[in-house]
Amino acid sequence: MEIFESLLSKKGLILQRIAEDLLFIDVNERIPKVGDLSEKYNVGRGTVQTALKYLEQSGSITLEAKGHMGTFLRSKSIPALFKFCGAERVTGVMPLPYSKKYEGIATGLSSQFEKNHLSLSIAFMRGARLRIDEVSKGRYDFALVSKFSATEAIRRNPDLSIALSFGPSTYVSKHAVFFSEKNNFEIKDGMKIGIDYNSTDQQLLVKAEADQLDIEFVKLNYMHLLQHLKAGTIDATVWNIDEIDSELYHMMPLVSEFAIKEELNIGEAVCVIRKENKKAEYILKHLNLNEVKTIQGMVVKGEFIPKY
Repeated sequence: MEIFESLLSKKGLILQRIAEDLLFIDVNERIPKVGDLSEKYNVGRGTVQTALKYLEQSGSITLEAKGHMGTFLRSKSIPALFKFCGAERVTGVMPLPYSKKYEGIATGLSSQFEKNHLSLSIAFMRGARLRIDEVSKGRYDFALVSKFSATEAIRRNPDLSIALSFGPSTYVSKHAVFFSEKNNFEIKDGMKIGIDYNSTDQQLLVKAEADQLDIEFVKLNYMHLLQHLKAGTIDATVWNIDEIDSELYHMMPLVSEFAIKEELNIGEAVCVIRKENKKAEYILKHLNLNEVKTIQGMVVKGEFIPKY
């Protein structure tokens, strides 16, 4: 049988819907009655029975009929069900992999998807706001951003949600104020401060550090901030200290109490999805988070070659 007479046929579409229903049912739970599924999808009982039989024969599920008690789901293959419900490939968008932390989390996620026999396609894009916008438009299943950026986005758009949180210091370690001149130890009136308005995190920290000061904000690409600092076209900016050679840059710790407090949320990596994307939510929540973080740590230490 050609994948249930092609997944584009009516019967194939019913197979997709039933596979999705079973994906969200836990093993040893009772599945909906054939009559209920028939009514739900407006098809004959025979179509539902054929779909269930096909899923069993393909090894996707194991069912056990218990008479008047109903039929129970005894086992299920998550990769197979994802295939039949049209979600065997998940797409994510992440920050540009300029730091080992980002490479590590991409490697950890790729490893987990591979273990679950699922495909993960990762795109890289600068700016948390831009990445979240791409998810909102349905172009990607999830975006990797900081917890702070995610919270701000969800406040503006309640149709978004956090599907997975990785824990403290999984996004960045710490931020600092970087200066072009070594005799500067604080942001002062009259300075030109580099800012990336597409980076929710960096924008927040810069404005907190420069609060109440008469300064000029210079709009720049986050990846170009340090170059402009070296060239002297800006006097200061805020950047994360991961993989920064302290001998090459003059930097000072953050001083704003608000910035220091919010940096905890900025340091944590999370995956943002559309609330309606239940399949992406399901698989992200079933990943082994500890293994992802272990691989990230090994990549950061140089003990594991990045692969994503």
